[in-house]
Amino acid sequence: MERIILPMKVHAVKLEYRRLMIDKLIQGYFCIKRGRKTVAITHDPEYPQYSPRHPRLLSFSSKLGKKYSEKINRYLKVKSEYDSLLDSWNATYNFAPPRVKFPITQFYDPHFMNNAYYNNKSGCLGRYVPENPTFSEDGELKSKNELMGAELLHQMGIPFKYETELYIEETDERINPDYLVNFYEIDRCSYLEVLGMNDKGDYSVRTSSKINSYSKGKYRPGREVIYVHLYDKYNFDSVYFVQQVLTAFDSMIPDSSLEWNVNLGVLQIS
Repeated sequence: MERIILPMKVHAVKLEYRRLMIDKLIQGYFCIKRGRKTVAITHDPEYPQYSPRHPRLLSFSSKLGKKYSEKINRYLKVKSEYDSLLDSWNATYNFAPPRVKFPITQFYDPHFMNNAYYNNKSGCLGRYVPENPTFSEDGELKSKNELMGAELLHQMGIPFKYETELYIEETDERINPDYLVNFYEIDRCSYLEVLGMNDKGDYSVRTSSKINSYSKGKYRPGREVIYVHLYDKYNFDSVYFVQQVLTAFDSMIPDSSLEWNVNLGVLQIS
């Protein structure tokens, strides 16, 4: 699909999360000095004497150089994400992004579905084995729709686990949601269900039963569980899928967590 446009609050949170992360990372770059690959360190919280004008230079092949190169690669990855988000923000809006007050606290979270909840869950626990599974980098998926959903989650930069296990005490049953998605910037995760084949009676009944179980277990639509209903079994609606996920993400960010009354101008990080 075409470029994904983030909702304003999601965009602001992703941008600010990375800006704050960059401040804490060891920073630098790679270069060639006297014909040798070199690691240049321009910022290290433990060594304030390092700066862009006076970087610490290390041979890439040295023990210390290899250690620092991993940290520099991490910094360059986050910096690239930040720059891309900032360019997109400046191309969309004519005002600076807000500051975000982390950590973001949910108004109501009955199941404490935070990053720790996500990290403690294991994936690929589904017991049903289809006759013709769809193979991907995320393992064996049940359908092409689930594969396309996984690809879109990767494109949005949203980590997920496929078919974790959830016990719903109110109905005394264990189910395997399609995905558990992690909105890690706001310390939050949600189950995500792709619901299709509504024209098949038995599948439709199972879908209704699953939705009812979520409801009895206090898993709210758009919060603890996100539903993507596919009404055309021959066409996966990528735009609708992205919209459902990002709308839920956006709704979990309270307006009060954004500070707009700061005269920042256009942000840049060197």
